[in-house]
Amino acid sequence: MVLGLTGGIGCGKSTAAAFFAEAGFQVTDADQLAREVLTSPDCVAKLQARWGAQCLDSTGQPDRAWIAAKVFTVVAERAFLESVTHPEVARRRAMVLADRSRHHLVESPLLFEKNLQADFDAVVCIACSEASQSSRLASRGLTPEQISRRLQSQLTLGEKVKRSDYVIWNDGDRAFLKAQVTALLERLLGANNRG
Repeated sequence: MVLGLTGGIGCGKSTAAAFFAEAGFQVTDADQLAREVLTSPDCVAKLQARWGAQCLDSTGQPDRAWIAAKVFTVVAERAFLESVTHPEVARRRAMVLADRSRHHLVESPLLFEKNLQADFDAVVCIACSEASQSSRLASRGLTPEQISRRLQSQLTLGEKVKRSDYVIWNDGDRAFLKAQVTALLERLLGANNRG
């Protein structure tokens, strides 16, 4: 089984993904793959060719804060960054998913934005209230303006919920989230075993 996991920023996708991993799923984090691709020599060269040395930190690696400020304010720059990183992220994701001996979960915030839903047996969305989302993002040190920009760069949470096969609501504590993940897995794996 290959599941896609999506949801809004600050909704608890990574926490939910950890519970899938505890249940034996091979978890692939699209954001982590993107970070690895971002620091590859080929990508660094392309970023520097477009933005100059100012996009690199003192060690010569991409300055993620500088790049985030750039791509979350200028749509064309975000499109450029995605054109550089997404094909390689997709290639790496496919390599992981080629192992059919395990169940897989791919955590992908932009799953619907990048039209990846057909790659999965089912899509699970982690959602929460706007108040919980804002509180979690503020606790990460994001300003209200940064939160607003990041939310505007994605589909609305309501749209993600509507397009998903399963929705887990994450306004409670970790134990409540884990119980919901466990219940979903019992439903999915039970149906899979019967099928």
